[in-house]
Amino acid sequence: MERCERELQAGGLHGTRLAPGMAKLTPQEQAVARLVASGATNQQAALELFISVKTVQYHLTHVYSKLGIRSRSELAVSFRDLPSPD
Repeated sequence: MERCERELQAGGLHGTRLAPGMAKLTPQEQAVARLVASGATNQQAALELFISVKTVQYHLTHVYSKLGIRSRSELAVSFRDLPSPD
């Protein structure tokens, strides 16, 4: 079920409102960021989303830039208070 929700979000459908900074992210960037923020490695995120590790790295680079952060720990803090997609 969780994977289906991520697929719907990746397609642009959102059930919940996003925090202002998160609205800057594309649906795919949001999916990657949520997985990485929850502790997934790049390889684990790639497997979960059916994309390459290089694509995960690409999206993370853009996420960091758009959110003005520099590390995975800062990313985790950014996502800590957001509701998870149910």
